[in-house]
Amino acid sequence: MTVQDFINWFGNNPNLILGYFLVIIAISIIGLLFVNQQNFKSPITYLYGILVYAVTIPGLLSLILVLYSFFFLKTNLLQLDLITYFVPLIAMIVTLIIINKTISMSGIPGFGKLSGLFILIMITFVITYILQRMFFGVFFVGNFQYLIIFFLALLFGLKIAWDRITR
Repeated sequence: MTVQDFINWFGNNPNLILGYFLVIIAISIIGLLFVNQQNFKSPITYLYGILVYAVTIPGLLSLILVLYSFFFLKTNLLQLDLITYFVPLIAMIVTLIIINKTISMSGIPGFGKLSGLFILIMITFVITYILQRMFFGVFFVGNFQYLIIFFLALLFGLKIAWDRITR
């Protein structure tokens, strides 16, 4: 099974995707009616953390798929499957807006780590896109292990730089 087969499977089973995101949006709307800053305590904070992660991870994957299809594959966005590519993204935006109206996102456990992951993914995507568009010749004399060590050092430097930027 390839990744494209997996994406096609979701396209062939739209009820699963729609049901999943409708349940998450319904729970967040119920939370909008009953949760406020005063009763936002331990079990409810974890429920909101689960809701945010349950909608954001598929939404981020959907965003990556859309951007990859548009920038790398040069696919027409009008030809992409609406359910597979856009419903998770729209559901993520709607759910996060509803949750943000209920309580502050900083009160949700782990939300800072999730936003940091999103930013790191976007930086990696931009670097990959720039490297794909550039033509440069590289001649590396040495073992493959040295190349891996160089790559890991570059990633470590990027992480240190990012940590300093976000302080």
